Amino acid sequence: MAQQILHIYTRVSTQTQQDEGTSLDSQQELGIKKAKEMGFEYQVWNEGGASSKHEDFVNRPVLLELISEIDAGNVDHLWVYNNDRLSRNQITAQTIRIKLQKNAVTLYTNNGQFDLNNPQDNFLKTILDGVAQLDNAQRAERTRLGKLSRVRQGFWMGGPPPFGYEIKDKKLALQPEESKWVKQIYEWYNAGKSTEWIKCELDKSGVQTRRKKSLWSLGSLQKILQNTHPSGYYIYTDSKTDETIECTCPPIVSKTLWSTCQEKRKKTLARRGQNNRTKRFYLLRNFLYCGHCGSPMSGRIKEDKNEYLYYCPRKEREWVKSAPKEEDKWKRGKGCLMTRSLNIHATDNLVLEEVSKIIFDTKRLRERLRERSKKQQENLGNEDGATELQKLKNKQKRFTKELSNLIENIANVEAAKIMGKQDTRIADKILANLSSELHETDSQIEQCKVRIQELQSVTNIMENTRPVSYNLQRIEVPVKKQELQLHLKDTIDRIDVSYDKDKSEHELIIRFKLPLVDGKKDLTLNVKKNRKAA
Repeated sequence: MAQQILHIYTRVSTQTQQDEGTSLDSQQELGIKKAKEMGFEYQVWNEGGASSKHEDFVNRPVLLELISEIDAGNVDHLWVYNNDRLSRNQITAQTIRIKLQKNAVTLYTNNGQFDLNNPQDNFLKTILDGVAQLDNAQRAERTRLGKLSRVRQGFWMGGPPPFGYEIKDKKLALQPEESKWVKQIYEWYNAGKSTEWIKCELDKSGVQTRRKKSLWSLGSLQKILQNTHPSGYYIYTDSKTDETIECTCPPIVSKTLWSTCQEKRKKTLARRGQNNRTKRFYLLRNFLYCGHCGSPMSGRIKEDKNEYLYYCPRKEREWVKSAPKEEDKWKRGKGCLMTRSLNIHATDNLVLEEVSKIIFDTKRLRERLRERSKKQQENLGNEDGATELQKLKNKQKRFTKELSNLIENIANVEAAKIMGKQDTRIADKILANLSSELHETDSQIEQCKVRIQELQSVTNIMENTRPVSYNLQRIEVPVKKQELQLHLKDTIDRIDVSYDKDKSEHELIIRFKLPLVDGKKDLTLNVKKNRKAA
């Protein structure tokens, strides 16, 4: 008669089990001891570390092989340390139990044995499976609630910190060298530099990525520009309930700068899809936006039909998503109110003509700027602009320090509340007052930043007007259209286009980056049908 074999299955799912004396070696020793007591030979099936969070067979290859042997009738006796070593998942445990019962396998654990063809043993095994599953669910819930509690106290629970930060005392803190470059990236991007240009600058400067690579990827740059962390907060989302918690962290850039860069990113991403789909060059398409629906405008050139058009693509895109009835397809007034397109040549010429008039008159422009600067100083009671600028910077610095103290106080009160050291009602009142003060301080910081930008704007405009004028004066000589577009990009932020069907004309609002139009940034043009608007 062949010697009986006790098949020993071992698995751990956490470091805790290793520390609590249920390590793989411990399980194996107990299984071998059981085999010797029974006078059996033994075979060890070692799964190693297999988390109970993923209980399907795909993540348990050794168990899957063992069950194949059970199905083949090669296993009569199976030992596991305890009932949940096979699985805590109800469906998986039930599947294994059916396999054992069908093939008349006797199951042994550290606390006894089960003959699953015996009704009492089978019933007891079912109960133990349910207990194991409940224990696993309770453990997971305690872990989840503990993590949420730590997140609310400001502790970082998101894996490796984003570029620009490091972990100190389990919280996000500024990494001095990286945060300096994050700020520079935002300033470059806000100044109109492309991510490709920024990548080259970082590579040339020898700035290493978080993974210590010497070359940056555009994806890494986009992630830095997309993250909310540099503005002073991030969102933690609980995977079970989708509850979101707004967590504060040390800011790298101002909220104003961060928000401005997000708007630029949206514009760039909206245009990128169009640029990738066309081989044609359109001088103004990257500037044009529909004034009715806000969509970036598209261009279409069909030389055989003599079509050269700028138009709003909103309607045709909606048709792709949900096709309208055939009789409604080309009806005017359906969808976006931009019912007429613009002639490309007429629009390009008109915009260039009007922009050049404004930019070429640099003498008049600079006189207006000097007058504006003089009036600003008079409004300040003849106080020197540099003096007020320094006062504002000192004020901003003081408010920033107060903000940091408020954030720390809020974290301390929340911690005391959670730990039961502070009465809940009293703590809630203190937190409400601190939060109100925090928002007020944050508002004061933003006001300082806006005023500082206003004081600096005149100086910046005076410095930037001359090179802008020089670039656009080159319109008079033959240049490549791509080069001309770059010059316009230095001057124009966007052009909003709307159509007035009663007047049968388009209205173009050119929004300059500098207040070039009598101290304002906007210039309104009207394009009538006789300008070849299609």
